[in-house]
Amino acid sequence: MSARPLLPQGAELAAPPSRRKVVGSLLVALCLTLLPWADELRWLLPDLTLMVLLYWCIHAPRLAGLGLAFGLGLVTDVSHGLLLGLDALAYCAAAFVVLSLQKRLEGFDAPRQTLQLAPLLLGKEALVLTLGLAFGRGDADWRYLISGLVAVALWLPMAILMDRLTGRPAPVESPALD
Repeated sequence: MSARPLLPQGAELAAPPSRRKVVGSLLVALCLTLLPWADELRWLLPDLTLMVLLYWCIHAPRLAGLGLAFGLGLVTDVSHGLLLGLDALAYCAAAFVVLSLQKRLEGFDAPRQTLQLAPLLLGKEALVLTLGLAFGRGDADWRYLISGLVAVALWLPMAILMDRLTGRPAPVESPALD
């Protein structure tokens, strides 16, 4: 019976991501979000920028913080024609929660992170919709809450893809105790 060490050792350690990888992946996610998607399908599109931002808040908190979340939120607000600050507030709130729980979330593998982040990804859409209604955007569409569910469904493949692209090692499964 060999005890697994509390901290990662040897090959389990991941090299810290470079600023170039973080900024590059966020720009790709932002560009995908800003593509001219068909209006009939826009309510199904998850917020890819927020998903990648939360990934980096977990795995590189020194490179992705609240200032970056606010800036990306403002760019998203301007591009979607929303009331200035709705996405910025939602991005900052989600990033704050993830940064507060970063050590705990970093210890989970991607499927368990999905369960932990599901309320945040769903709550972001609900927050933007609720604040939009509160500030006089009467044309809010409740179907946009489905994009939060799509984001939850896509978190696992996105996290695995980001792990592979950045060279993070796959989590080592602990042997079952007899």
